[in-house]
Amino acid sequence: MLQDKSIKDFILIHTIFAVLAAITLLFPLPTAQVDGKMLVLVILYNALIIVEFNLKGHEEWKSIWLFSFILSLFMVFPDWYLAETLGALVFPTGGLPMIGGAIPLYMAGLWSIPFFIIIFVGKEIQKRKSIEMTYCIVAILGVLIFVLSELTLVNLPSWTATVTGMTGNLAWYIIIPELILALSAFICYENVMEKKIWMKVIGAFTVMIFYIGNASFFYFLIETLLL
Repeated sequence: MLQDKSIKDFILIHTIFAVLAAITLLFPLPTAQVDGKMLVLVILYNALIIVEFNLKGHEEWKSIWLFSFILSLFMVFPDWYLAETLGALVFPTGGLPMIGGAIPLYMAGLWSIPFFIIIFVGKEIQKRKSIEMTYCIVAILGVLIFVLSELTLVNLPSWTATVTGMTGNLAWYIIIPELILALSAFICYENVMEKKIWMKVIGAFTVMIFYIGNASFFYFLIETLLL
């Protein structure tokens, strides 16, 4: 499996990004705000992917990235809804303009990182294993990425959950919606990857709406009914 050039390039690009991210976030710059650093990393990640698929001719990378980026743009709405309507999380104010006065600019592209990773890994697994195994791995990978993000990015701080049911900075109500989000993003990509751009936009919008519904339901179930 590791002999596949696409996989080797995937590992290399993400290793480079991990090193650059660590340097960017950990290097002390007195005048640098967290939102500025995160925006630089979001731009850097997407630039690395774009340069890579253009230089190496990875057409599947291009398709996955395009869908992931469109979906990431739409994911501003769930974050906005959770922050402004439900009051379930708070984004610290930095030096850059906020979307709607509530969401940092980098959030419009941040989701492209986990979506690209999840869909890429899912597609590679699908080439070698059953669809049932693929869905299981996509769901597990999605939960791991999203949960680790919730638990670690609070230390920057990038955002803070403000609900009752929490472990560290991980809100319980969001775990199942994020598992479903990973699966729905992968399944949607499967259905629109060879379609025209407007179908990708509609598909991404549908995944976003589905996520808002799940987040709302599990927020009500856990935060209102159970706690």
